[in-house]
Amino acid sequence: MNGWFEDLPCARACRRVDFDYVEVRAATRSRGGRLLLVSGIKAWADLCVTLEPVAYRELPDFWEIEVVGRLAAAGLPALVDYCVAMPLDAFQGCRGIEVVGATRTERRFLSEPDAADPGERRAAVSR
Repeated sequence: MNGWFEDLPCARACRRVDFDYVEVRAATRSRGGRLLLVSGIKAWADLCVTLEPVAYRELPDFWEIEVVGRLAAAGLPALVDYCVAMPLDAFQGCRGIEVVGATRTERRFLSEPDAADPGERRAAVSR
């Protein structure tokens, strides 16, 4: 198979969507690892929201996880709350994760910051 993944056409049914809240929950007693929870309000009742980690060849400082919506039907307009979850066992950068939505991103530090870092454990960035 020749070519690169980036050369393939983008899907028309999927888009990044905005989110309102990000939470990383600690491991429970019965299961190890952390759990990422992302929630917000979607503009269509039939929009299926998922968390999609970006693929990397080398371990990044912050592993990007996109908040993606896919229309499952014609697009029934309605403001509906959503909450999606994903285990972070295999998707952690050297320093943490970065949740990427349509208009903003939010970083979460999952490992101890460097001594030169002011110790910020959470950072939000608008796009």
